[in-house]
This record gives sequence, C-alpha cells and structure tokens, in this order.
Amino acid sequence: MTKVSAAICYLTQNNEIRKTYLKTSLYFLFKNFNAKYRHPVIIFHEGDFDSKSQQEIIMGIRNSCRDLVSFQALDKNDFVVPEHIDKTKLNRCLEIEPKPTPYWRNEKYRLMCRWWLMHFPKYVKDYEYVMRLDDDSIIEEPIKNDLFEWAKEKDLNYSSNIIHVDCGICCYGMKEFFDNEFPDKKNNIKEMFTEQQVPLRHVSFHPLRTLLSITQNPLPELSDKMTVYMPTMYYNNFFVTKTKFWDREDVKQILKKIDDNGSIFYFRWGDAPLQTIIVMLLSEPEKIYKSNFEYSKRLQREVFIGDNNQYYSYMPDSYDNTSCITQKK
Repeated sequence: MTKVSAAICYLTQNNEIRKTYLKTSLYFLFKNFNAKYRHPVIIFHEGDFDSKSQQEIIMGIRNSCRDLVSFQALDKNDFVVPEHIDKTKLNRCLEIEPKPTPYWRNEKYRLMCRWWLMHFPKYVKDYEYVMRLDDDSIIEEPIKNDLFEWAKEKDLNYSSNIIHVDCGICCYGMKEFFDNEFPDKKNNIKEMFTEQQVPLRHVSFHPLRTLLSITQNPLPELSDKMTVYMPTMYYNNFFVTKTKFWDREDVKQILKKIDDNGSIFYFRWGDAPLQTIIVMLLSEPEKIYKSNFEYSKRLQREVFIGDNNQYYSYMPDSYDNTSCITQKK
C-alpha cells in the first residue's frame, strides 16, 4: 500500500517565547505521533529563521527524526496588508480604547489569519493531505492510528478536534455575510451561530459603537444591549484537511469574497470560524469528522494577559481534567 502524501505544518516566529513553544510542541508531536508514522514536518516562517536558529530547533529533536523537519521562508508579500484594505481605517479600528474585547489583537494577528486562508494552500498543493499544528499546541496522548491514512480511508475533506465558539464582536457581520452569499442555506447557517447579548453601558461611547462608526456599519439604536452572533467553530490550531478541497473553484470564490469584504482586518474575523463555516457549507457532511484524542492549546494550559492588561484563564478547575475542552467519556 502506497503511503499517503502528507505533511505536518507549523507557522511560527523566531523569538524566544515562540521557539520555546515550538520545541515543546515538536517534542509531543514526535513522541505521541510522528516518530511512528514519519511524515515530513514543514516549519513556515517569515525569513527570520537563519541557519543557526534552524539548527537549534532541529538539534532539539531526537536524532532518528531530525531528517523529517525542514524550514520554508514565506513569500515577502504574504504578510503585507493587501491594497484593498484601507490602512487608515484599519489603524483606527486597532487603536480603539477601550478594546472591544480582551483579545482584539493586532495587525500581525489579522495577517496570520488571512495567511492560513489565502496563502497556505499554495505551499501544500503537492500533498494530498496536510495537518496544521500551532507552535503552542500539544498532542497530549499517543495517537494509535495514522491520522492521514485514516482521513484518506474515509475520504475526508476536514477533521479537527476541539469544538468551541468565537466572539460575536470579533465576528461581527459574519452571519449576515454568509446569509447573503448562501441564501438557500440560511437554516444551516443559523445552526452554526449562537446569539450573544452585548451590554452597551455608556451606550454613546461603547467601543462597539465606535467600531461600527469607523467601519461605516449601521449603528444600533441606543439601548442597554445589542445582539451579535457567535460562530461555532473547530479550533483549527490542529486540523487535517484534503488539499484539493481548498483548490475547488467554489471554495476559492468564497475565500476571495471574504478577503474583499475586509472584516478579517477591520473586525477580527478569524480563520477558525471562517474555515469551519466554509467546510460545513461546501463539503458533504460525511466528509467532515471529528478527531478524538487529547490535545490542548496554550489557552487551556496557561493564564493569558488580554489587550486590557488583565489576566484571563480558560483552564479546567482541577487537575482531574485534561486541558482539552472536550472530554472523552
């Protein structure tokens, strides 16, 4: 039987914090999966990993697996704000005080989200399947089967692990966008979103109203709350996907419309909810399947500091529970 053509992909940066996360993630990737199945691992970067830094990462991997790891610098234009985005408007959206959410993030974060949607497919088109793993994501238990062989056997388009919801403010307008693009699937789209009531204290000056005025969205009537919609999503910090799905013409068309819309930048439309909704709307249901193994993202293991300089935690209450949001029965 011919081995499936597949690769495991990271996108990271060469600084001490990200390198520490990357080394840890690679350790558990090989210990719990890839030392056995031996798929190539590609570490994408913006040209900031010189040969010495690459050697530091590779030498931290057990000798029997070092040859599986390679580095690839991205095209310089991949992380440049596209011309159709109004940079002045973007800066005003980023500089809102107080921040609309504790995790409003910066321009670089928005470029990262756009990269996974718009640029990643061109780097992996020669593989049949690829896995994304973020540098702060950990596979926490041994995986007994080759995930790529499993995906190919089931002819899957997409598989991920943790199911969560994203922020309704960050994803403002996303439901309406998909309702407009897929009018025959409004019932399906409705099931993918949960209503969220946002309290608008000091309604005239609430950051959400300020944001809508900057982005030229209609302002809500003055009231003490406003309805936004939170998308259900796979945490795509880990996923396995068939590359041909993202090369389909209907998929590329909706990705272009999302990019042209600009809400990845002006709000904070993330790649995770967008990727999830695209797969749910354009893939056959039997070709989407949840992966079941213990996996965690840094937010489930550590406290983090929000944009408002306050501490937040999504960790379980006790050590009796894994740091995964989803628990195996």
